[in-house]
Amino acid sequence: MIEKFHSLREKYPTFTFEGFSYSKLDTELVIKFSFTQSDDIKFSPEIIVPLNNDTDPGMLEVIIFNIGMMELISYYKACCSPTIVIKAGYLNEKQLKFWKNIYFNGLGEFLYTNQIETTPDELFSFVVDSEIKYEQLKSNLSDGCIIPVGGGKDSVVTLELLKNENNNLPFILNPRDASIDSVRSAGYGNYISFLRKLDPKLLELNKKGYLNGHTPFSALLAFVTTLASVIHKKKNIVLSNENSASEGNVHFSGIEVNHQYSKSFEAEKALHDYIVEFIHPELNYFSFLRPVYELKIAELFSRFEAHYYSFRSCNVGSKTNEWCRNCSKCLFTFIILSPFISAAKMRKIFGEDLFENRKLEPELIKLIGDTDIKPFECVGTHREIKAALAYTVQNYTENKLPHLLELFKEKYSSEFKNMLKDFDILLQFYSRENLLNEGFNNLLYEKM
Repeated sequence: MIEKFHSLREKYPTFTFEGFSYSKLDTELVIKFSFTQSDDIKFSPEIIVPLNNDTDPGMLEVIIFNIGMMELISYYKACCSPTIVIKAGYLNEKQLKFWKNIYFNGLGEFLYTNQIETTPDELFSFVVDSEIKYEQLKSNLSDGCIIPVGGGKDSVVTLELLKNENNNLPFILNPRDASIDSVRSAGYGNYISFLRKLDPKLLELNKKGYLNGHTPFSALLAFVTTLASVIHKKKNIVLSNENSASEGNVHFSGIEVNHQYSKSFEAEKALHDYIVEFIHPELNYFSFLRPVYELKIAELFSRFEAHYYSFRSCNVGSKTNEWCRNCSKCLFTFIILSPFISAAKMRKIFGEDLFENRKLEPELIKLIGDTDIKPFECVGTHREIKAALAYTVQNYTENKLPHLLELFKEKYSSEFKNMLKDFDILLQFYSRENLLNEGFNNLLYEKM
């Protein structure tokens, strides 16, 4: 793969963000971005946005430009050109430093899976070929919240804990059954949705064997929800990323590769500061669940039985609104919820007992940290996974332990005492490394 990386970079020395355009059709704004890889490879992805009648699209250009900067990385990665040319707008040195950091760390998993060892400066340099300066917005915003909803248990918890607060609006990018069901089951009467369309040429390149891999989707979501916040005049962009997301998967190419890098606190802080300084000083981008671990989120989720059979935390099955029941994400979700939901209900939620699925043994080994690499999925830390398993084994009420729990017990029973202590510690853990203001901090802490 490294040979392909070098040959593509030689063949395609520059990747250019040419610009963007938008057109208002009735109550929708159709935004198109223009990227050029070569004379014969050009990309035009789109985002379709519902607009309020009083919205001036011209006021949104600073946000649209930055969405384009984030969309860029999905198309850039096909060839990894050594030079990225920005013609769509001007960026100063501080902004370029931000983008280099987000791109490189956000591509960490991509670099690992393609075994590309490099540094930020070796991978690419920026050339800014524009004098168009987009000014920071000054519009008035209310204290309301935009709450991104993906259909998993984490956003369900945020929806439920904040639903009695005033002026909150769920947000869905490319709606699917689980995300819509989450909003409805939480009792919200309304939500907004944007439609993101990938350029099919990218999929064609993937089929032809160009470089492909993971990109930092949550960072893109940050700027898309910024657009939603300004349109709907709400200052708070409330994510559902947890403390666990800051743990990486493997060390490679001089960095800790983290599948969830754009969900980490480091990225959250960088995105928050960039948005405040370069887009709108009143915007408050933060994760409501940052202070707690996945273990606590699972316990909170277990209080909301209305969501048991409609939520989906499986990337493989999300398109068909199913649990695939064969991936590390499905197994992790089964593990982390099992201390708080009965075995009978867990079988009903997932359609089977995943602890009896022998094909999942390799995934269990990865999740508990018995390999060098943590699964490239949005899963919790090794420590909390072991604690959840130990608690489930210790408190199992049915006649016989399922296969995976028996395996875990055989290997780790001598460590159960410490794991059970960890269970209590992690369940009550509350990190002060977060961006919650006093009001949100008090609200979450009260629910602990």
